[in-house]
Amino acid sequence: MSTEDRGGGWWRVFAAVVGVVVMSPRIGNAAGDDLPKVPFGNQPCQSLSAADQATLGFPGTLTGRPDRAPANTPHDNVCTWDHGGSRYVQIGYQAKIDYDANRSGNQSDKHQAPADLPGAFYDRQGGLWFAKNGYFVVVSGKSKFREPVAKILVAKL
Repeated sequence: MSTEDRGGGWWRVFAAVVGVVVMSPRIGNAAGDDLPKVPFGNQPCQSLSAADQATLGFPGTLTGRPDRAPANTPHDNVCTWDHGGSRYVQIGYQAKIDYDANRSGNQSDKHQAPADLPGAFYDRQGGLWFAKNGYFVVVSGKSKFREPVAKILVAKL
């Protein structure tokens, strides 16, 4: 049975994520130096101000929803902005080990990240990663928002 017979595209995403986890067994370990560093008092939803959201063209009713990934992280490190069943953007502050594992084992060979974003690369699932001042950030969601959001964040970090 081919991967197409087993669900097509989602199977490739699953295989890529499993591959990264296998290559780096400490991914998701929320202990010690593996903790993500989150700005704004460990409040990832403070990453985009109302003015930032207006500049990006988000609907006025859009509200960020904080979360933790992995779930055992002791503080929120992810914020998702959804509207009408559509994910606009998700910002995740990750540990260095997650950044390194994705850079070495999950980096896209099809999408080139902008040169003006420090340490930036796209992963195979379309997430845009960058690193600045000890923050390791991944921006996902609608493709038209990834680079503008990353550039807003780089200026704040």
